[in-house]
Amino acid sequence: MLEIDRDLMGTAATIYGVGAAAAALLQARQILRRKRSCDVSARFFASYAGGYAIWLLYGMSIGSLPLILVDMIGVLCGGFTLVVTLALRGSLVRPSTWNSCPE
Repeated sequence: MLEIDRDLMGTAATIYGVGAAAAALLQARQILRRKRSCDVSARFFASYAGGYAIWLLYGMSIGSLPLILVDMIGVLCGGFTLVVTLALRGSLVRPSTWNSCPE
């Protein structure tokens, strides 16, 4: 049976997780470049950041530094992308303006 070094796998998983979590920033860059966010699902980024937040709480509860690191980056990047998305749709403090995208 193949024996895998646990430290190496943990490092690889953490590096991959950070990259995957930061991938939301590519969407934020595209949104800012186009200066429109109607073709992006705000609900997706809300659930994206929310999922990372749940995993962050779990990582904190078990004291897992790799989970904490990856999920903190996921919350920050997903949250930033959500804020950019909503800001281009209207006022961040007036949620009623967020649905201003034409059908």
